[in-house]
Parts: sequence; C-alpha cells; structure tokens
Amino acid sequence: MPQPATQEALHALFHPRAVAVIGATDDTTKHGYIVLTNLRAAGFTGGVYGVSRRLAAVEGIPCVPDIAALPEPVDAAFLAIPAEAALQAVRDCARAGMKAVIVGSAGYAESLDAGGAERQATLQRIAVEEGIRIVGPNCNGIYNAHGTDPHGTGSQGPVSIGFNTAHAKRQAAGGIAIFSHSGALFDAMAGRLAMLGAGLSLFASAGNEADLSVLDYMEYAIGHAPTRVIALLIDSLPDGARFRALAMRAAEAGKPVVALKIGGSAAGAAAAVAHSSRLTGDAASYRALFAAAGVAEAVTLEGLMTACALLDRFGRRGGALGAMSTSGAGASLIADRATALRVPLAPLDAATSAALDARKMFSRIGNPLDLGIFGGMRRAGEVPARLMADPGVGVGLALVHSMNPWQGDPYRTAFGRAVEDSGKPLLVLAPGGMPAGERAEYETRGMHVFTETDILLEGIGALLAPPPAPMPRRDPAPAPDLPDRALTEPESLALLARYGVRCVPTTVCDDADAAVAAAEAAGYPVVLKGVVAGVAHKSDQGLVRLDLGDAAAVRAAVADLGCPQVIIQPMIPTGLEAIAGVAQADGVGPVLIVGLGGIHAEALRDVATWPLPVDRATLAAGLASGSLGRILASPRWPHAGATDALLDLLLALQDAALALGDRLQAIDVNPVILGAQGAIAVDALVVPRP
Repeated sequence: MPQPATQEALHALFHPRAVAVIGATDDTTKHGYIVLTNLRAAGFTGGVYGVSRRLAAVEGIPCVPDIAALPEPVDAAFLAIPAEAALQAVRDCARAGMKAVIVGSAGYAESLDAGGAERQATLQRIAVEEGIRIVGPNCNGIYNAHGTDPHGTGSQGPVSIGFNTAHAKRQAAGGIAIFSHSGALFDAMAGRLAMLGAGLSLFASAGNEADLSVLDYMEYAIGHAPTRVIALLIDSLPDGARFRALAMRAAEAGKPVVALKIGGSAAGAAAAVAHSSRLTGDAASYRALFAAAGVAEAVTLEGLMTACALLDRFGRRGGALGAMSTSGAGASLIADRATALRVPLAPLDAATSAALDARKMFSRIGNPLDLGIFGGMRRAGEVPARLMADPGVGVGLALVHSMNPWQGDPYRTAFGRAVEDSGKPLLVLAPGGMPAGERAEYETRGMHVFTETDILLEGIGALLAPPPAPMPRRDPAPAPDLPDRALTEPESLALLARYGVRCVPTTVCDDADAAVAAAEAAGYPVVLKGVVAGVAHKSDQGLVRLDLGDAAAVRAAVADLGCPQVIIQPMIPTGLEAIAGVAQADGVGPVLIVGLGGIHAEALRDVATWPLPVDRATLAAGLASGSLGRILASPRWPHAGATDALLDLLLALQDAALALGDRLQAIDVNPVILGAQGAIAVDALVVPRP
C-alpha cells in the first residue's frame, strides 16, 4: 500500500477522530500511562483507547488486547513500547488503517550500537512497504491546541499525544506553531508563551526523523489557518533548499518563521581537505541560510518565544529600532547590545534630528536617545512621539525604571501618545522590574513591559528581520564528468575558467625543456609548481617556487622538485590576497564564501557566507560587511575596479558550483590576487563529492 501523502497524514495526526496508545499500563511512571491520561487531561473528547494484553481499562479509559480489537477507526497511535517491539506494531497499525504513528521509544539511530541504526532503517522500510507515516522515533509527541474536527462536526478539544509535562496541560490556543528536535523543552517553550500572553497552535517533536521531518511539519503549518507564526528549534535541517523554498512560501502567506539552531561541531570541518570546507562553520552557514530565507534567528530559548509572541502580536515591521532611555548610560547599553545582537538602529532623518535638537538642553541628539537631555518629560512630552514618527523607525523601545506616579505619569502619557499617533509598537524595558500596578499603567496605554534586555532585543530583531529576497535564477552550462579524486591545480583552473573565473595563465609541462619554453613564452619572472596527484596544498609540501628569473632558475627548480609534471605561471603583481570558494554545508547545501586569503584565511576565519543561489546585490552587501570588503572600500585602497572584478569571480564560481550540483564537495580559490589587474585566481582546488 502506498504511503499516505504527507499533508494528509499530518492532518489525520493533528485532527484524529480517535487515538490509541500501544503499550498502555497502570504504572503511573511509564509512558503508556502518561500519554493515555494526558489525552483526556488536555481535553480531547474523541475516542481514546489503550492497547494492553492484561488491562481492561486505565483510569476509566477502555483498553483492548490488540490493535485488531479496536472498536472504531483510529487515525493515529502512540507506541509506548520498546524499540524492537515497535517494528511489528507499526505494521499492525498500518494494516488497521492508521495514517500515522508516533514512535516514542529510543534505541534507534541515536544509539551507539549498530543495532539501533539497523532498527531505524527497518522502521523506514516498513513505513514505505505498509503505507503509514512515522513521527520520530525517539520523540515525545504532538499537540494541537485548537483541535478542530476534520469532518466539520464540531470541536473534539485539544489533541495532546505525548508524555511531556506540557502534554498534560490545556494549553491556551493561539497562533504559534513550535516544531522542535527537542521534545523535552516543550514545557519550557509553552510556559514562556503563557508568560508572554501568547498561545500555541501546533507542536511536534521531530525526534530522529526516520520519516516525517521538521520541514514536513513546517509545510503543514503554512496551510494551517490558526497558525500565524512558525518557531523552529533545530539541531540540523534535512534539506536547506527545501527549507528556503518553504520559508518563502511562509512569507507569502504572511507567516513569519523564527529559528533557533542548537548543536553543531567543528570536528568534521577540521578534517576537510579544502580550506572552504574548514571555513564554512555550522553556525555561519545556518545564519546565512536564515538570512537568505528571511527567517529571524534567535540565540536563546527565551528569545525564540519572545520573538514569536511579538510577531504574533505585531507582525513583521519595516524600518529599524528607535530607542530612548531615561539615562545616558541606558542609551549606551541599548546601543551596545543592539549592535552585538545585529538589531538595526534607525538613522534619524534630518527633520527628526532638527525637531529634537530644538528641544534639548544639553548634549547631542542620537539613537538611542537620552531623554535626560530634555530636562524631563514635563518639558519634552512631544519627544517620544517625534522619535516614533521618524520614517526609519519601525519599532520603539523605552528603557525606564520604576517611578512614583508624579514622576512616571508624564512618561507614560508621552509614550502612550507616541503609540497612538504613530501606530507603531513601543516596547518598555525595565531591567529592575516593575510593580504589577505600574506595569498595568503601561499596558492600558498599549505598551508591553519586559525585564530582560537581550531577550527583548532578540524579539525586536525578529520583528525587523527583512523578508526573503526572490531566489535568483542561474542557468550555467553543463559540467564535465569529474574523476574520483581531487582535481589537480591545472585541472581545477581549467574547469573554473570555462565558467568565467579569471585564472592566471597556466601551462602544464612534462620536462625541463617544456618548462623553460613555457616560461619564456609567459615572460620572466615566473612561478613553477609541482603537480602531484593527491596533494591538495602544494606550498605545505614545498612544491612551489616563486620569482624564477631565467631559464637556469627554471631548470634548477624542475630538478629540485623531481615531479613528473610541473606548471608554469607568470608572476602576478603583488596585491591583496583573498580566498573564495564553495563548500557543501551539512543541512544547508552549497554555500559560497569569500574573505581574506593566504595565511590569513584560517588564522582569522573572517569570511562572508551565502547559500546558493545568490544575486550580485546580496553578494555586494555581504562582502561590504566583512574585513575584506572594508579594505576594498577604504579610501586608501587604490584599485577601484577590484571589488566589481571580485564580484564577477564569485558569480562565476557560483555558476561552476551549480553546474556541478551534487557531484561537488568543495571549491577553493586561494589566493585570489586583488589589485590593479582586478581579481585573478592563481591557485584552485576542486574536490568532487565521494
């Protein structure tokens, strides 16, 4: 039987008519008891059944001896049984007509023994053979806080199928869907939403993703009417390109996505042959993917939920942050933390600056704005409204402290007027806390009070995150076949040149006479390099000779290296060395990098990163933000055309990578010489995927 379509199976999972728990028990410490009783405790009114050979009921919930004995059609089941036993149970559930099962047990690919990986492969095979979809394994379940009946016969209440503490609670129904690789954090996330006055729509613990993945749940949420914001807590992604496409669909549907990436190791990168693979860090690659996809990135769990709550309440906002504080030190603190968390501060336009400047008593106007320079709110009640009215301000923040009514009322009045006049959110930050009554004074005026600086700024960053840019179209010519080894330097340069990478002229020579002839044709001085199969980095092996000025020097170098083949290249005038390349980043896909090259590449690890495909404007903006771009933009850099030449080279590298597709593991161009001649690749390495 073919597997049910993913969205059909997920609809049955989140909107079941009836649910079974395989492995029901009256032992209150076991999942078979907890999941069964959580279903009723959370308010599900559909059919609930336990499957147990020895029990007739658990807490009044009927049990049957086997799956075949279930008294009505069941759409989904939770398997609270050991990993080995779950294999047959999944077959039985499929043959009983179920569309999806949740395999809660561990003991699959996450375990250290070979048997676990084999069990997970068997589980995947069974799902395909029997026509059923699987959540997990090694997960704690799902939750639908809305629980609408799929047949239009009314609500059956929330659907809670899982053993986390949050599964036992009736979660407030709202607009935020959470899909996570950590089921254990469900209660913490749901609890934080409740603290923020926000509600849950859907939750799924993805587990090992033997079948259904976090991207499948994400796609379901895009079409799920009650969901307004999608939160992802992820270890990794199964498919970066699909994620990017789904994020664009979510943006088109008006549903912002916020992601928190956890985990990641540098061990795999450290063992890579290509510099580009070693420089393409896990965090940097995901950050680049999120930026390209228009997905806001959180760095803490609290920030993730705060971002979702603010997006649910206010939606995406254009512009940048306009901030004010009751003190100069507070204004400086906001500026420091906003910069650290990459939250943009709005540059105030001339009209705003002039209007504020006319009201100040001392100091200077800036953003964040020190309200103290106006001599108090009784003198400057219009200042917050003027700041919030600035066209570059999309969100406002006011750092305040607890105040007596005579002191605080003018501030609250001025802030409230700013919210009313501008129609923009103004968020209040009170790091020292605030009595409930005083907090209520702000909230009745349309403002929300927060106490943690960085967490609030994470949320504001999500409000201001730019939407995804349209995905550029590139159609490079087909690539040739690749050998089952890293390409030599001349092979690599020749391949890249056919896609428009400007490469140093390179002549392959089999003996000293040919090398001398090539050197004389190129013009002295020249570079001579040994070509040895399997040696990726020639300078590390002493296979490079620079600045050879005559035939005798060339012959001596050939003899000294003792290589069966050498290459001759003209010496390129000294310039700034850059590294450029492409690497396959796990979970993200091919990413393009550029940064300072030569010996600086891995010492500084300062590279700009983009997932492919990428357009020229995005490349230019990313390049400008790094050390290399700042050097090229410096008034003291004498070669104005080098930046455009480097962008041309990066686009050509992209074409080569897209043409090679899944056959490519990495491309290194190190160094690229930047100078009066533009951007020239003088060494290259292409590594096919094993």
